[in-house]
Amino acid sequence: MSKENEAEWVNKDGLIQRFEGLNRNTLNALLMEMRNNTEFHEYVINPTQRLVWINVEGFLKFLKWKAHERGY
Repeated sequence: MSKENEAEWVNKDGLIQRFEGLNRNTLNALLMEMRNNTEFHEYVINPTQRLVWINVEGFLKFLKWKAHERGY
C-alpha cells in the first residue's frame, strides 16, 4: 500500500498538536458528536476505554460538515 492510500490515525494529543487552539474539552465534545453521527462514527476508534484513535481526514470532513451546517 502506498503512503497516499494509507489513512492517518492519531490519538487525542496528536490531533491537539495539529489543530492550534483546540483544547481537550472541545475535542472530547467533537468526538462525542462524531461517534453519535452515522456519517462520521467510523473515523473514531475506541479499542479500549482509555485508547482512542481519530482519522485525521475524517476529522477534517467532520469539521467542514459542521461549519456548513452552521452556515459558514
